[in-house]
Amino acid sequence: MDRISNAQMNSLGTRKIYYENVHQTDFTAVVMECVPDKEEGYYRIVLDASAFFPEEGGQSADKGTLNGQEVLDVSIKQGILYHKVACEFPVSTRVTGHVDWNRRFDFMQQHSGEHMISGLLHSHFGLENVGFHLSDREVTLDMNGEVSLEQLRLIEQEANAYVWKNLPVNISWPSSEELVNLNYRSKLALTENVRIVEIPGVDLCACCAPHVDTTGQIGLIKVVNVQSHRGGVRINILCGNRALADYTEKQDSVWAISSLLSAKQPEVAGAVARAKEDARLQKERANALQAELLNVQMDALPSPEKVRHVLLFVGELDAIALRNAVNTLTGKYSGYCGIFAGDDTNGYRFIVGSASCNCQELADRMRRELSAKGGGSAPMIQGNVAVTADTLQTMWVSL
Repeated sequence: MDRISNAQMNSLGTRKIYYENVHQTDFTAVVMECVPDKEEGYYRIVLDASAFFPEEGGQSADKGTLNGQEVLDVSIKQGILYHKVACEFPVSTRVTGHVDWNRRFDFMQQHSGEHMISGLLHSHFGLENVGFHLSDREVTLDMNGEVSLEQLRLIEQEANAYVWKNLPVNISWPSSEELVNLNYRSKLALTENVRIVEIPGVDLCACCAPHVDTTGQIGLIKVVNVQSHRGGVRINILCGNRALADYTEKQDSVWAISSLLSAKQPEVAGAVARAKEDARLQKERANALQAELLNVQMDALPSPEKVRHVLLFVGELDAIALRNAVNTLTGKYSGYCGIFAGDDTNGYRFIVGSASCNCQELADRMRRELSAKGGGSAPMIQGNVAVTADTLQTMWVSL
């Protein structure tokens, strides 16, 4: 299969330098067109040649400069590249372009790694890649079927084994006749000017994006997440320096947790589980003590013969205990029975009930006068309010 000629590529629009030499980041070109962009204050520049890969095939565009001016975006339409910049370049002007190599190489690592994972999932399980997104922040693969975490880890191990073999990443432009005999992956029914990316024994796929020269340049492939998605799975991967940065970040977290819990690093998950269980038990004991205290406070309230409305302030207590306490009070007192959990600094959660009064009317008043939030029904309301206990007591006296 012969490479497609430069003349063939140029007949499709802008001469695409990234197809001639993926490592070339500096170039000169002539401005063929400069028109205002749809976003006011910006221009779309068409050059006779460009090393900027556009947003295409699920991948974000290259970044860089034209004559020192930042290239904000690069798009492609009918083979013509449009460079979005914030200044005007007159037609026929010769400009100097520079592509951010670090970003280009990062994207090459991610995209080549994605081909390896997708290719192995296809060959082992017959899965098709039906969606791909590569940006500065994430790499996602959408597969059209289920795959377990255990299976995915085996695919990850195999992909990295191929990385370490430093296989060539071959690029070709087969003719229409040659394509008929190729069993390659593609989301589109393409018949001509098809660019094929081949990793021997791993993947054969139609792709328009820049790739590494050999699999060893990928460095590392790591699956970081998998979740069900539209009848299949969405897989998140990181490759090369992104994988290293992710490992460093997570290692720092493990170190910190290990130190805080006085546990060896391989044992932090168990230590966290034990700490979580201890916290749960302590919370249960605290709630039990709060409930006992609440019973004492309720017993100390004036008798129903002396007051109609009652108000209690308590510390943090779960909603079920508060609701049960309010139900107990409404069985004794004829007016509003309110319990407010919290403090003056952080505000209060409240539940108010009544056997005979309309609690919604009280809720309306609390919203108007105290900016309270919440709602409910005539027998019971709940919500939160950021006022002092003295303010609430004043309102209760006025009921």
